[in-house]
Amino acid sequence: MLHKFDTREPQLDPLKPGYPFNAHLVAGSTPIHKNGDLDFWINRPSGLKGFIINLTVAGTGLVFPRTEDERRVHPGDMMLLPTGVKHDYGRAPEVDQWYHRWIYFRPRATWSEWLKWANLIAGVGFLSIDSDVSLQRIESLFEDVEKVSHSETMLSEELSFNLLEQILIRCCELDTNRPQFPIDKRIHQVCQYIHEHLGSELSITELSKIACMSNSRFSHLFKQQLGVPVRQWIEDQRVSLARQLLITTNLAVNQVSRHLGYQDALYFSRVFKKKLGVSPREYREGHL
Repeated sequence: MLHKFDTREPQLDPLKPGYPFNAHLVAGSTPIHKNGDLDFWINRPSGLKGFIINLTVAGTGLVFPRTEDERRVHPGDMMLLPTGVKHDYGRAPEVDQWYHRWIYFRPRATWSEWLKWANLIAGVGFLSIDSDVSLQRIESLFEDVEKVSHSETMLSEELSFNLLEQILIRCCELDTNRPQFPIDKRIHQVCQYIHEHLGSELSITELSKIACMSNSRFSHLFKQQLGVPVRQWIEDQRVSLARQLLITTNLAVNQVSRHLGYQDALYFSRVFKKKLGVSPREYREGHL
């Protein structure tokens, strides 16, 4: 008989209930056997701070049991659980096992179009891979993400995100029912400008002029296209670059802060910790 656990207690093992998922990317595989140590129910009413993408490789999983949204996942079935969406799944009781690979991640702002799956049930995206070749390719990418993310090389996280991007893009190619919404070229131009001027003030007025729009129209279209407000997107890009600088350079935290346009290093540290759960100094020490 499956047991439900409250997953809110602190936990260091990502396969066990209560793991906080404070990192930007965590990957693993969960081999569930009937009555085994991992044979418990995942019940997160408020979901997580990031996304989880899940691939069933053996057995059967049960999602949203005893509701109108109940669904089973079999080998080749994928799930995409967005931020804040309820998690309610485990091994289907009629089978003895459920093996699935998974990646938890906090998406980069430029990924918003790749995260819009056509088949949504209770906010969770579902995709079935019918081609053996495509399934082998995607499962191999899941394996690579897990392997690279567990390594201790300087750029392992960047490599992991690169591999994850490939998974998301391939899923979009396989999702034949997915509507196509190309990013407006004016918004794309602004994104390029932001990347090239992350150390500048970057006011909404300045960016609106580049897009040749009013402030209100630009702000509305930007959020519509990328899924987040302009300021949040800029902050995400700055924190992403800060992580790279903290790992790959000897710049002091206050120098990194100034490089990214934050004149107040304490404010930069608060922003960084809010995004990642650790201070810039703690982040650097954790990657030495």
